[in-house]
Amino acid sequence: MTDNTIKKRTIITTFICVVYLLLTFFFYHIDKHLTGAVFIILTLLIPTFFIAIVVYAISGINKIFRNRKKLTLMQCLPAIITLTTLTYAIFSPYRLDSERLESEVEIRACYEGTQNQAYIKFRKDKSFELNWTGIFGYDEWWTGQWSKKGDSLLLKYDGKRAKQLGDTILIANGYLNPIGHSVDKAKFPRPMFYLGYCRNEN
Repeated sequence: MTDNTIKKRTIITTFICVVYLLLTFFFYHIDKHLTGAVFIILTLLIPTFFIAIVVYAISGINKIFRNRKKLTLMQCLPAIITLTTLTYAIFSPYRLDSERLESEVEIRACYEGTQNQAYIKFRKDKSFELNWTGIFGYDEWWTGQWSKKGDSLLLKYDGKRAKQLGDTILIANGYLNPIGHSVDKAKFPRPMFYLGYCRNEN
């Protein structure tokens, strides 16, 4: 393998690994703020680049084995880069996540349905976010600002309201109980969100 070929392979593997890591790191913000074709393309790039990393890693190990008697560090570099990325992606208990850039969560709640799931986070900077996901790729976000009055949470949405929660919520018995006029109580008669992390019970 010539020096130019090794250099080109190193550049390609480095590019793929860096882009993959950036996409996984910023996926929280990608999911929250992007929609349409841009979101779909960036989301599809993650598994595509992961597969490419696996292919380059296997190929690199094979080349190292075949040239083991006259190896140089430069020849091993593409394999080292891809294997390091794979080790992080598969085995690392610590994940870099752009959500860490957001304000700390003060109150959180979860809803688990049979075909969908949602969580809501009330952050210390008085912003909140509700993310609802379901089958067939359903993924919707609501954001806004919140304030607390006694045991009640008052929500001011950035855009449309979430019908399941409305704009006034009472915290009682471990649940978020919608009590505002904007909630559809006929369609959602019971509190759906329980306080805390999702328990994965469904």
